[in-house]
Parts: sequence; C-alpha cells; structure tokens
Amino acid sequence: MRDKSRAMPRKSNARRDAIATAARLFQRQGYHATGLNQILSESGAPKGSLYFHFPGGKEQLAAEAVALASRELEKLFEHAAGKSKTYRGFLAALAGGLASWMERSEFREGCPVSTVTLEMTPHNDALTEVCRTAFSTWQNRVAEFLASVGFAERRALRLATLIVCAFEGAFIVARAERSTRPFLETARELSELG
Repeated sequence: MRDKSRAMPRKSNARRDAIATAARLFQRQGYHATGLNQILSESGAPKGSLYFHFPGGKEQLAAEAVALASRELEKLFEHAAGKSKTYRGFLAALAGGLASWMERSEFREGCPVSTVTLEMTPHNDALTEVCRTAFSTWQNRVAEFLASVGFAERRALRLATLIVCAFEGAFIVARAERSTRPFLETARELSELG
C-alpha cells in the first residue's frame, strides 16, 4: 500500500511568507521603498510564485499584508480589552502592548496600515478600502469595550476614534524618539477623559 503522505504534494508556504514579509517591510520602510524583489528575497518565495499567488501584483500583496497587520493590531486591542475591567486599565494595557512591540522591533517598525495609508490613499481605491476597513475595525473594537464598561454608545464610538487616532500618532513620535514615552503619556492623558 502506498504511503499517502508521500503521494500528497507538499503545501507551499510561499504565499503566507510573502504576505508576512511584505507587512514587516511596509512597517519598516513603507510601500514605495519596498520592492517585489526584496519581498521575494526576504520571504524565500520562488520568483514564479508571486504572480501565481498575487495576480494583482504588488497592490494585491499590499492589500493582503495590510489586512494581516490589521488583524495583528486588532488582537492587541482585544488582548488589552480582555485583561481590563476599566477604561483606565484598558488604556494602560494597550499602551503597554504597543510600547513592548516597538521595543522588540528596536523602534524600527511603525504601523503598516498608517504607512500604506499615507503613501497610497486616496489615489488607490483597493488600498484605500483596506486601510479604511482596518481603522474602522479597530475603532469598533475599542467602542465595544468602552460600551461594555459603561460608556454610552455614541460617546464610546467618538472616544474610540480619538483613542485610535492618538495611538497612531504615538507610533510616529515613538519611532522618531526611539522611546515608549509617547504611548505611556497618551494613555495617561486619555485616561482623564473617562
């Protein structure tokens, strides 16, 4: 009897690796400075696999990389909400998570959604939509948490927008300063609004 594990072709990770590599490179150097050859080289994906997996080219790869990065940040928002019972606790947990992320990257990575947004919107419809969806999703996750700890629905959504915008700005300043101070001070000041 033939061994079925040998008969099945090995599934390639080229697609997943290309998306993850693109997300990381966009975080570090932006959309325009990241070339397809660099993504292929750093991901280890075979050159022929790019247009097989991403027939829409760099734009499709970027959209999927931004969606992946968005899900990663969404997990950070959910983690902060899951370990917090109060508005102030949520902000402290979120600031701590973002600060740790920046320290681990040695302040080389920013928010990949922001970098792509700044470079590609509004003149690229597909990327504009994926970036808009990312920010909207994060705001909704934060608003859901705020509503769960007693904020009125309309106020929760307005405050969630402010929180997302403030921490996006903190990403930029933290990277420039090579310091976690912007995250921690943003959380401290936002906590006064609750």
